[in-house]
Amino acid sequence: MGRAMTRPLTVLIALLAALTMVIGVQGCSRAVDGSAVKAGAGPRNNDSEKTYPNLLKECDVLTEDILAETVGADPLDIQSTFVGAVCRWQAANPGGLIDITRFWFELGDLENERQAAQAMNFPIEDRRVAGVQSIVMRNPAANGACGVASDASGVVGWWVNPQAPGIDACAMAIKLMELTLATNS
Repeated sequence: MGRAMTRPLTVLIALLAALTMVIGVQGCSRAVDGSAVKAGAGPRNNDSEKTYPNLLKECDVLTEDILAETVGADPLDIQSTFVGAVCRWQAANPGGLIDITRFWFELGDLENERQAAQAMNFPIEDRRVAGVQSIVMRNPAANGACGVASDASGVVGWWVNPQAPGIDACAMAIKLMELTLATNS
């Protein structure tokens, strides 16, 4: 190819690249309502610490010894598997491994948890746990996994998911919630 052919080809490639970028940016951008705020600058539920002092302990709300005891595991046979937006542990119960998950969404609400459980066709039971409006959700497809969500300064929840059938996960999840909602710090 001669020099005369290279220049138009280079210009064409540059124009196609520019056009692709413009179309890509337009296709990926959209306007949203609201105002941007710095993380953590949104509304806070300032009553949480007074009402439920244990909630603010995040993943340390209950010690691993208490978690293990509640699910029938040896305290030496439990380990944290994730700490972040939710907290997770796995414990070895004589009946098999049990996955334990805790969440607290300070700005969440119990109705959102109910709707999520309904969307997954989980049976739901309304219940008061430690005097707090709660729901108990069962996942019959997962070895009797059971979750409890409570309307406590947002929404707090526990899920107990046995990896083998025959374990009363609901009794365990309810007990974990009772301990979490205790007003003693």
